[in-house]
Amino acid sequence: MFKENALRNNLDSVEKLYQKQGFKMNFGLGSIEYLLNYAGNPQKYINFIHITGTNGKGSVSRIIYEIIKSHGLIAGIYTSPHLLRFNERIIVNDEQISDADLDGLKNYFLASGLKCSFFELTTAICFKYFKEKNVDIAVIEAGLGGMLDATNVIEKPLMSIITNISIDHSEILGNSYKKIALDKAGIIKENSIMITGERKTAVREILINEAIKKNALYFSTNFIKITHIKNIYNYYGLYSSFENILFPSFASYHKYNLAIALLSIEILFKYYKDKINKNLSEESVRKGISYFKNEGRFEIIHVKDKTIVLDGAHNPDGIKNLIISLKNIYKNCNYIFIFGVMKDKDYKTMLRRLSKMDRVTYKADIIFTNVNNERSMDSKLLQEYSDNLKYFNNSYAVKNIKEAIDKAFRIYSNNNKNEIIVICGSLYLLGDFKKIN
Repeated sequence: MFKENALRNNLDSVEKLYQKQGFKMNFGLGSIEYLLNYAGNPQKYINFIHITGTNGKGSVSRIIYEIIKSHGLIAGIYTSPHLLRFNERIIVNDEQISDADLDGLKNYFLASGLKCSFFELTTAICFKYFKEKNVDIAVIEAGLGGMLDATNVIEKPLMSIITNISIDHSEILGNSYKKIALDKAGIIKENSIMITGERKTAVREILINEAIKKNALYFSTNFIKITHIKNIYNYYGLYSSFENILFPSFASYHKYNLAIALLSIEILFKYYKDKINKNLSEESVRKGISYFKNEGRFEIIHVKDKTIVLDGAHNPDGIKNLIISLKNIYKNCNYIFIFGVMKDKDYKTMLRRLSKMDRVTYKADIIFTNVNNERSMDSKLLQEYSDNLKYFNNSYAVKNIKEAIDKAFRIYSNNNKNEIIVICGSLYLLGDFKKIN
């Protein structure tokens, strides 16, 4: 019992470090390079797929990871943020890093004496852990941006994937598509491969030009075709075609995520046969896709006979894609939105887009809530802003997610209509919800 308590206390210190430094960044790679050098540079012995982008990188990462794993390879995946436990961030063949391994690696790196950020520490832990587990291919999601992100110590990934470019984290990455694209293009390495799903022509050309400067092969989802009816997809790629693929989510935006992932898998097996020693298997592709699950991305659950959609949409484009999916899937429904957001997000545009759901065809109420995070926007300020612009017919402000859910259930019951509860605005908010359900 003593050992278990001591381990739990040590792991709690990881969470405390997260709460204290969760959004602080060290601009530059010096600290992460120091940590990895201290550990013998484990990143030099791993085959990486490096992924960045404004939206979709988590889902693309998981699709690719599942397909790689289904081919019989040892696959690792590193994503952020977590919803419930830190261990969710670091996974090898479906096994989350154990508390004991996490604790040991945390203490190992802290013994270096370097004062580093939370993300630098966790990235170092991830790379050393993947090496110890003899991972064949590691799928790595960048934390923020690309150029100065701690994950960018990867010297030559098998491929660099840039899902798309939108305005987000503008105070750090810049307030234009060009600035953000150039920052994220920082993950492209000399004589490597770049793949993008960017659909805006001018922005895509920026990414391609950066690839050309680095003598990197480049591929775009413009090169392939993907169609779907509901969640049944047909993919016509460069070297392979897959028809009647059953995808485990009905969210419309997964069309773009699946296109990027399948194009990347094609390129992986085409250009790296010597590293993989396996042929691309349609059966394994289908199997991998069937295992796809990305919690908090148009996740549909039922609580007390009520339908709740959990979506981590945390920027304007994410909200736009959420709305498209809601309209496609839930026709003739009314909505109760539970919305919480971080102060640094473009909540004004997010709310303007959400407000379009409160129209003649769809009726929508909104409940603003605080998120259990020091960066949370105050719910009363959100309500005041929304009410001044008359965005929603009915709006409410509460202190936390529990109060928000209780309020939504009362509205749902009183109206006695076909209604959907949608929780969105922040992945941290979804984490708050999952902790009480």
